[in-house]
Amino acid sequence: MIKRLLISAVACTALAGCSAVEQVVPAPPSSEPSTSEETAETSTTPSITREVPPEQRRKLGTLSAADLCGLLRPDEIAKLAFDVEPGKPREVGVEPQVRGCAFDSRTGGRQVLIGAQAPGFADLGTDEIELGPVRGTKVLRTSDCTVYAPVTEATLQVSVISGETDSDLCRTASDVTQYLLPGVF
Repeated sequence: MIKRLLISAVACTALAGCSAVEQVVPAPPSSEPSTSEETAETSTTPSITREVPPEQRRKLGTLSAADLCGLLRPDEIAKLAFDVEPGKPREVGVEPQVRGCAFDSRTGGRQVLIGAQAPGFADLGTDEIELGPVRGTKVLRTSDCTVYAPVTEATLQVSVISGETDSDLCRTASDVTQYLLPGVF
């Protein structure tokens, strides 16, 4: 487990430019009753969705960094997040090497990063979330939010990076992840 976290920390830093985890102060309790069964955040539906026929789905664990850039077009990301330039492949680390694709915003210092992590890394986030039919995790840091989603023999990582903490970062990362999931296995 320690080796896994160290590899993840290296991959996160190198691939997503992550920083320290931000401590979030919980909001005061609401007057609404809650149940102990509510352990994950409620799933949100992204502003656009897609259905991909099974024969067109791609095995995430075998995709190259350049192939990861082909999973989304800049116009699709713009509908889910913000206007971006075409993706740039990135490969960092060693054993296991983390493959990714960075989509830089057309204005400002923001970025959407898609990565393929090793299987089992979907539990790296600090909070469990629902991503449509898939349960994943997320972690909000000082300047980014990363969502991890399990797929067959791999973990889909989507990071939305901004110069400052923004409450919408995790929603955007979740939306992009939910949009990507039907196209990979």
